[in-house]
Amino acid sequence: MKSLVYTIILSIIAVSCSTPKKLPADIEYTIQNNLKDSIPNVQVTFDYSSDSNGLIILRYENDSWGDHDIFNCINRFDITPKPKNIEFLRDSSRIIIKTSPNMNHTLRYQIVQDYDGLPMNQKRYRPMIDATYFHILGMRLFMTPEAVFESDTSKAKIRIDYDDKTREGIFHSSFGKNTSQNIEVLREDLYASFFVGGDFRRYSFTHDQDTVYFVTRGKWKTFQDQDIFKILKETIGSQRSFWNDPRKGNFSVSLVPTYENWYSVGGSGFSSSFVSFASNNDKVTLAQMQWLYNHEMLHKWIGRTILNENEVEQYWFSEGFTDYYAYKLMLKNDRLNLTEYIDVINKEVIVPHYLDPVNSTPNAELTFEEYWSNYAKYMKLPYRRGLLYAFYIDNQIKEQSQYSRSLDDLMLDLFSMALHDKNIRFNQTLFIKTLSDYLTASDLKSDFEQYILEGKFIDFENGLPNGISIEYQENIPIFKPDTEDLIELEKKLKR
Repeated sequence: MKSLVYTIILSIIAVSCSTPKKLPADIEYTIQNNLKDSIPNVQVTFDYSSDSNGLIILRYENDSWGDHDIFNCINRFDITPKPKNIEFLRDSSRIIIKTSPNMNHTLRYQIVQDYDGLPMNQKRYRPMIDATYFHILGMRLFMTPEAVFESDTSKAKIRIDYDDKTREGIFHSSFGKNTSQNIEVLREDLYASFFVGGDFRRYSFTHDQDTVYFVTRGKWKTFQDQDIFKILKETIGSQRSFWNDPRKGNFSVSLVPTYENWYSVGGSGFSSSFVSFASNNDKVTLAQMQWLYNHEMLHKWIGRTILNENEVEQYWFSEGFTDYYAYKLMLKNDRLNLTEYIDVINKEVIVPHYLDPVNSTPNAELTFEEYWSNYAKYMKLPYRRGLLYAFYIDNQIKEQSQYSRSLDDLMLDLFSMALHDKNIRFNQTLFIKTLSDYLTASDLKSDFEQYILEGKFIDFENGLPNGISIEYQENIPIFKPDTEDLIELEKKLKR
């Protein structure tokens, strides 16, 4: 009898933990898993009332993150009671419903994968849905009534309930593993989230009393789940230690296989999660996955806490400095040795940057429209340009301070500012002002304008730490250790 009572108590505890109390919400969504339908889909249902003019205006991003025609992923769209008219406006990413004033309606729509075949990395942000699983970004899943978010800086209370029609597999999102979730978020945080279901495998570990979740699927060819899980644990530990972030909260990571015949990895970092993708072939290595996880994890701070004033215009910072710190923190934490660190900067950054036909494109030309409309053309330009500039000024700060300070201190200053002032936005003025606290060079602003704004190559002849020299190969500067004291050089680069 004791055993039976104990089991019942545990069951009650489990149910209470997995079903949060229903709280007042601005909108309540029910997500239904219909993977076994003839056309696999994820169905979303919610109730909403028209305004005094008889209008319901929904926002659904048709073009974003380099993807176009996301409206093609809407398989069915039903409203009861039946409205007078429904208009789909792709150009403005809106759906306008005309009905009677102040009338409550139930809206139901299905999201489907809008292309045939297995997922490819170039389509990684589009909904992935088949008979066994789904992986969808929040911005591709939810239609939001315009009134729910009064502005891009206002939060909304949202209830999400998951109904698994198949009763197979798991459900997980950026907001956790519960099938009922109460969240209060900005529109951007709802958009920058992920939702998965089906044949995913879920792992977790605890870090500083927070839970970190890792979900993945498929049979990986060159590594095991535990290999990536180990990388994630190491990355979480080293980066949270670096930033000394006082904020608490769980974190979630998804990893989905794609099916190119070549090497391709990618992802996106969000506030409390990131998504990752990798070609499931023998060309993807754990070293590449380690870089990817270090890069995407850093976006929790660079890009999601230290926010750009103009997203693409400051990609040299939010992507370039993120790449620099991905490599630097791996060096600091002995995930790369000195030789590997210099080698990766040469091979992955310097050589491809100098050979890139668009390497001299002025930063002002990298507008949102230009960058995302020509993503394959410009994709890595701000990453490489920003990384090399970060390396350059990091060494300048160290030299001028006799190694008592480094770019690390500047980054922590920016993080502290962003943490204490939610309205602050990173831009050129803020950067130069903060950098001037660390560098006294009269040409500080001139260097920034040349190397970042104008896109000129950095003059590294006087911008490298003692112990590294330049060897030119077909006019490309290759970094070479020129000292026998490699231990001391490594210490300098780690500072």
